[in-house]
Amino acid sequence: MRHFSTEEWLMYIQDELAKSKREELENHLFSCDQCLEVYMELLEAQSVELPDIEKDSFTDEVFAKLPIKVKKQRKSILQSPIFHYGVAAVVTLTLMSTGVFQSITGIVGTVEASSFSEQKQSVSNNLMEKALSLFDIIENIQEEGEK
Repeated sequence: MRHFSTEEWLMYIQDELAKSKREELENHLFSCDQCLEVYMELLEAQSVELPDIEKDSFTDEVFAKLPIKVKKQRKSILQSPIFHYGVAAVVTLTLMSTGVFQSITGIVGTVEASSFSEQKQSVSNNLMEKALSLFDIIENIQEEGEK
C-alpha cells in the first residue's frame, strides 16, 4: 500500500489539489490508519493558525463586514394569535346568534331517539334462539326416525 507524504496531506488540507487527487486521498483515508493519524496531526497543527472564534467580538466583526444590514421585520396583524382568537370568537358568536347550534342539537336528538326506538335483539339472544330451533329440528328428526 502506498502512503502519501506530509506535503500531499498539507496540500489536501489547504485545498490545493485537483479533484481527482483529492478523491484519491479521501479514499485512502478510509483504508489506512497510519495516513489517518498523519492527517489528524496535521489538522491539529493547522488549527493553531486559524483565527480564534471564541471571542465575543468575532460575530460583530463578521456582521460589520457584511454589505447587507438586516432590519427587524414587524409581524403582520394577520399573523398575531390575538387576531386568530378574535376571529374564532366572532364566528362562534355568529353561529350562536343564528341558531345553527340549536338546529344541530335538534338533529342529534332526533337521531338518538330513532336509534333507541328500534329495539334490537342482543347477539346472545339471537344465538340462543338459533340453537333452540336447531335442537327442535334434531328432535323432530329423531321422532320421525323412531316411527
